[in-house]
Amino acid sequence: MNAGKLLSAPPSNDTLIDALRGCRSADEVLKLEQRLAELPEAEPLFDWVCTLLVERQVSRGLAARLLSQMHHGRGVD
Repeated sequence: MNAGKLLSAPPSNDTLIDALRGCRSADEVLKLEQRLAELPEAEPLFDWVCTLLVERQVSRGLAARLLSQMHHGRGVD
């Protein structure tokens, strides 16, 4: 996953899901979160993952891993 790729607009849900599935470490998830935060139209990644989970577009396991990585990656315990 290349979180350093320049983004000019928020990705589609499918593109975001593919990118999230490609993240293999908390660092990659946090880099993606930072890139998305630079886009004024994009909602926060944490909220986006929660929405995808509620809409059943991602598995509970993937969402749990991502949300945990975002939570612990910020130094919040």
